[in-house]
Amino acid sequence: MVDIGAIAGLMTSMRSVVEITKAMKDVNDANIIQTKVFELTREIMAAQSCAMEAQMAQSALLERVRSLEEEKAKLETWNTDKQRYEFREVSTGVFAYTPKSGMEDGQPFHMLCANCYDNGKRSSLQATEKLQARRRLHNCPQCKTDYAMEAVPRAAVVVPEMRYDPFGRR
Repeated sequence: MVDIGAIAGLMTSMRSVVEITKAMKDVNDANIIQTKVFELTREIMAAQSCAMEAQMAQSALLERVRSLEEEKAKLETWNTDKQRYEFREVSTGVFAYTPKSGMEDGQPFHMLCANCYDNGKRSSLQATEKLQARRRLHNCPQCKTDYAMEAVPRAAVVVPEMRYDPFGRR
């Protein structure tokens, strides 16, 4: 006959095996859960990274829109302002944009560089002290182009006084 004490021991051993197996299973599940938690964390971080990239892209697009709106406003202002000017010969062979008659808008007479005007910039020509072929040079501060204008009378050109001395003495 079967020994009841042995059966009780077997049952106790089986119970221990089941408990150890359950414990191992629980440890195994904890590892799986931990692995899944790591995977979930990695996916959350990847999603956050994608969200930050999207936010940065949106920010860049908003900055670009703001920049384009500013540029548009400047162009609209320039298009309105440039209607005040006409292209004409301001000196022999020299062309510039000047305010149309009655469109001075309280400003003194001025000339705009034709090159800059055609490129959408307003740059007033500035008179310099330099002369070229007895014509005063005007300079554009933006594109650095020189314009030779206004014939300068000979009397305005400073020439040192020279005395003729047949013996070469001064």
